[in-house]
Amino acid sequence: MSATPFPRNRAALAAAPAADAPPARPRTPLLRSAADLTPSLFDQVVCAIGLILLWDALLSVMMSAPSQRFILRAGGAPESSGDTIKQLIFAGLYATALLRIVMLHGVRAFRYLSIPMALMVVLAIASSQWSHDPSLTIRRSVALVGTTIFGLYVGLSYGEVALARLIHRAVFVLAVLSALLAIGLPSYGLMPAEQGSQWRGVFSHKNGLGDAMAFGLTAGLFVLRSRPVTDTMALVWRLGTFAIMAGCLAMSGSATALIVATAGMTLVMLVTHRQDAGSLALELYGGTMVIMLAAIFALLNLESIVALLGRDITLTGRTLIWDFAFRMIEQQPVLGYGFSAFWSGLDAPGALFWRTSGRFDIHAHNGFIQTTLDVGLLGLGLFLVAYVIYLSRIARIVPVDRSGAARWHIVFAMMLLLGNVAESSLLIQNGLLWFLFTAFQTRLAKTVHAHALTPRPAAGRRPKLQNGIPVAESRS
Repeated sequence: MSATPFPRNRAALAAAPAADAPPARPRTPLLRSAADLTPSLFDQVVCAIGLILLWDALLSVMMSAPSQRFILRAGGAPESSGDTIKQLIFAGLYATALLRIVMLHGVRAFRYLSIPMALMVVLAIASSQWSHDPSLTIRRSVALVGTTIFGLYVGLSYGEVALARLIHRAVFVLAVLSALLAIGLPSYGLMPAEQGSQWRGVFSHKNGLGDAMAFGLTAGLFVLRSRPVTDTMALVWRLGTFAIMAGCLAMSGSATALIVATAGMTLVMLVTHRQDAGSLALELYGGTMVIMLAAIFALLNLESIVALLGRDITLTGRTLIWDFAFRMIEQQPVLGYGFSAFWSGLDAPGALFWRTSGRFDIHAHNGFIQTTLDVGLLGLGLFLVAYVIYLSRIARIVPVDRSGAARWHIVFAMMLLLGNVAESSLLIQNGLLWFLFTAFQTRLAKTVHAHALTPRPAAGRRPKLQNGIPVAESRS
């Protein structure tokens, strides 16, 4: 039995490891507990209700007759009496969120709000000065403020894994209700026959059902990969929820949602496959190259691909709308036509498209184009700045996050872009993606702030640990 040599000097003694010393850990294991952060039961109920409402689910069923559920109004100009009830419900939700923020976190919590996103909201309000319909722009801008506040509230209340779990559970409830409605009351749960009779469930449109299922499947897979289930019955239950949501996704017939779900779940498998940053960077680089090559191949063979998918080369008329939108953007490129006012009535700027094409679309079928129509290139530029800041924070946190929870931000960043390629779901009042973007920006900003405040251990010394978390030494 060989004896351990005794250090010959004081420096060597300080550097020598203690026999009972715990193994050295990085300074950021606090991220694991933060990722599982869950609020009080009251806040959980408020957040769950808000999440369902922002998906435009249930209310569309309760406040309209079957024959009224899919009426293409002239840009949304005439509003039904149900809209007033919805406005009151959302007002109560947003007021509750603001009150809880002040009670639990104080007004200083607003420092976690993304500045470029806040400026986009200010720009939306200011756009009433040049809007075709100033009163409509003001009303919907106020709702956009509330949506942003609710996103801040949820971002402060939930960690990444806990929020993904909330999304999965909420979508599962919507999936069950949608399946029951589509099968039991097809006059409510199906699209009109002239629209294809696909499932729409408790949503106002089949694309809403498809989008929700895409997010639910992706979020559920992330939770399963981040916090593996060891109990057999729990695993069977989880797989059962996946099967129901996948069935609703297939029955919705939403091609965009199918692409988003496939890409999202693939990326989840990719980013949770390795836990070291080097492997993650290599896999992300390889995945990006594959996506770029696939996009180039798709562009070169577009006609064959759309024919194989049973669709037309105009992508169900979207390219016609985009061509019209680009020509209108050229006329007012910097500030746009006013938030949510471009398609606001028979005398709105967008009405020209209705008269010339015979189509009555009420958005541009692309989130980035619609944002430019609403608040111009200035608003789109602010979004790009917010998105770049979001990516930079992801790059800062992911390499030091041992739990892997921060990698959910990578998945959401991709889904945010994909979800706005063929649909307009970016800068929208009471809109799900704007709410989620605000929530995840807030969560990540808070994580970065906590990471920055964690003291770095001095050279040659081990940090003091409390429950596995480095803590600062107290000064006498």
